[in-house]
Amino acid sequence: MSKETYSIPTSPTTCYDFQREIINLCAANATTWGIPVDSVNAIKVFSTDYESKYSVANNRSTQSPAGTAAREASWIPVKEGLINLFNHYLINNDDISAEDKEALHIHLTGGGGGSVAPAPTTTPIISLTAEEISVLHVVYADSASPASHSKPDSVAFCEVVCKVSELPASPAECTDRYNISRSHESIVFTPEQRGKTLYGYARWVNRNGKQGPWSGMFSAIIP
Repeated sequence: MSKETYSIPTSPTTCYDFQREIINLCAANATTWGIPVDSVNAIKVFSTDYESKYSVANNRSTQSPAGTAAREASWIPVKEGLINLFNHYLINNDDISAEDKEALHIHLTGGGGGSVAPAPTTTPIISLTAEEISVLHVVYADSASPASHSKPDSVAFCEVVCKVSELPASPAECTDRYNISRSHESIVFTPEQRGKTLYGYARWVNRNGKQGPWSGMFSAIIP
């Protein structure tokens, strides 16, 4: 039987966008979805602190190792608050419409029966664009429709695995993993990684948790 699941992103910029989107949706629909106001208010406090520290760490004129460490520390209570919201109020909540579940990045995994989508058979085509210091944006297309920057039907996200500096022989040798749910999402790197080469592979993962084949390797210089 299929069940609902979710995933918390890992890259700083994606985390920032994700927590803001989820918290705003929960605040606007707290009564309808049965979320206690205290739970929403508590995570808003942590979010305000995180966004303040994020702004310092991601500004080229103020970023520093200490600022990066402060941003990472402030993310922890936000992440814990998000997990609490998902596990206790959002997952398997029949009062949330299918459209809102899509916006909340909730998808189905596992299960059997004829309604379960098969594993993807195509591969992502990845371009990494450098638009700011220490950040690469992941722009994807599908091998079956390279002119469009959209996921195939039933795909939940593009799984990207990568490694900095050392050339991996296969995806299994990549040490970092990111779930990219929208084209042009960003991966943020530390100041020490600037000028080094990022090597990576990507594959589609559908809403049932089934994975497609890996793409060929891509690479880019971290700006």
